[in-house]
Amino acid sequence: MTQRIEILENGAVVGTIIADEEASEQLYPGAWRLAEPQEEPALPPDLRITRLAFLDRFTDAEAVAIDLASLGATVQAAGLRRYLHKVNSAQHIDLARADLQTGVQALEAAGLLAAGRAEQILTAPITDIERYKGP
Repeated sequence: MTQRIEILENGAVVGTIIADEEASEQLYPGAWRLAEPQEEPALPPDLRITRLAFLDRFTDAEAVAIDLASLGATVQAAGLRRYLHKVNSAQHIDLARADLQTGVQALEAAGLLAAGRAEQILTAPITDIERYKGP
């Protein structure tokens, strides 16, 4: 079985190879050792939720305020409509995406969400029913 092998010179590690013990002994007689097991890097948490789950994180009053603010011919209303269109077009919502976080924080900065609500919406624990189960 191949393993990570440390090559030794005067007791100090001078390199590593992937080999089995027999090959290591043939290549570096008495000058090798098995390396300590390495931990696999942890995968980042999956922060994908369904669109419905994302929308459900807003109260009805917040959703109505956002909808009303998106009406009109102002640049702000058009920007809000664009953001909502992106949310509604998404296959899923990834709470780790910087643009999503910026958008929710902008809703709070515009007064459409109470202070602290953006953080609650973005960091609330994901329940099993919220979790996106697609590819």
